[in-house]
Amino acid sequence: MRRLLTLLLLATLGMAHAAYCFDVPGEDRTLLPRLMGTPRQVTEIRSEANPAAPDEPPRTTTRTFTFQSGRLTQIQTQAPGDQTRTLLTLTGKTSYQRAWVGLEGVFSGKSVTLAQLQKQPREPITLTFDAQGRLTGYSGVWETETFQAVKEQVSCTYSTANRQVVERVTRAGAVSQVTTARLDERGRLIRREITVSLPGSGAGSTRQTTYTYAPDGTGIRVEDRANGELLPAQLMDTDPAGRVTRIRMADLGDVQEQWAFTYDDRGNWTAQTGTMQGQTFMTVTRRITY
Repeated sequence: MRRLLTLLLLATLGMAHAAYCFDVPGEDRTLLPRLMGTPRQVTEIRSEANPAAPDEPPRTTTRTFTFQSGRLTQIQTQAPGDQTRTLLTLTGKTSYQRAWVGLEGVFSGKSVTLAQLQKQPREPITLTFDAQGRLTGYSGVWETETFQAVKEQVSCTYSTANRQVVERVTRAGAVSQVTTARLDERGRLIRREITVSLPGSGAGSTRQTTYTYAPDGTGIRVEDRANGELLPAQLMDTDPAGRVTRIRMADLGDVQEQWAFTYDDRGNWTAQTGTMQGQTFMTVTRRITY
């Protein structure tokens, strides 16, 4: 278990930290997607190619979100091998439940069949919100983009006077992540500080990210420091509504990774395309029914 937690910590440090409690330019919130125009259903298809093996077929996963009157009521996923399962089902005003996904099996490296999963009891997901409808707490088992089950607890604390949000996350009962987000007078994220630690092991990391907005509203420069080391900057183009339309990496020499975004007339993104050296390695498309 200690080795698993260390691997989980390292994965947490190396990934882009999508937030639970606040909006991040160019990212979706981790837990519940923010969508405009009260859609009834969103089908999200992710196709990922392996640049090292261009002849292999891309890996495709599908996630379907179902809404009623603007509230998320169910999430289903379909992974390769036609392993379809329901992740999330609304059971009350603030409570969800999800199918047990073999957490112990995932942690031990044992294979878990779909039939075994379907026989297991459901795990609850509990959400709490404040009077303004903002998420204040979340507890339950969630699934990463690579379909790994992770038990999480999240709390969100908001300070209007300081224009600050503090997000506390505990993963697998041990990995602790504290994020402090600072906002400008327009509510835009301008700085994010992340501290991740594994209690008792001494392992940990810090990350600071700053967001600088162009005065004419045409772009954002994102600069990261991980454990004090300056990482390559991201340059984001934005449309007149402030939505990110393109992300490109600066100062990477021959590595030219870029992302392009398209939106529908309601303001929801419908496609994200990632390219490396001009070759597409990932596409994520959304079919949205209003």
